[in-house]
Amino acid sequence: MNTLTTRCREGGLALWLAAMKSMPAAAHHSVAMFDQSKHAEFSGTVAKLLWANPHVWLYVTVERQGSAPEIWGFEAGGTNMLIRMGWNAADVKQGDKITVVGHPERSGQHLASLEEVRLSDGRVLKVGLPAVLSPGGAPPGGAPPSGAAPGGAPPAGSPPGARP
Repeated sequence: MNTLTTRCREGGLALWLAAMKSMPAAAHHSVAMFDQSKHAEFSGTVAKLLWANPHVWLYVTVERQGSAPEIWGFEAGGTNMLIRMGWNAADVKQGDKITVVGHPERSGQHLASLEEVRLSDGRVLKVGLPAVLSPGGAPPGGAPPSGAAPGGAPPAGSPPGARP
């Protein structure tokens, strides 16, 4: 076999191995198990907060009229993501009365992806992209998504003559 053919095969094998290695990570971060078209609201008492990576889990005892209490598990992103969103592990404590909004699990298990937590003191802790962008696509405050400063000025640190 000539050298060029061997190198092409080795390169192809390396690409295939890299693609296979990345697949479990992509599958791990899927939200397909949650029904993104449904927003459910749950009020209850914090049973436990597991502040750990790769995902923070919040367990809430939900009491509904006429039925036994149910423990619901809410999956959020990692600790670093939640910290960037304004969370602190001490914000949610066992015994706190809260309201949680999330996307329920498709099979009917008592699981949901976490969208927001409303604390008894009135604060709202958001999770993920909806907390960063308003429904119109602009960040809170109406700043242009391009990163331009209010008034149409170029972002800080832009080269002279830059346009927003």
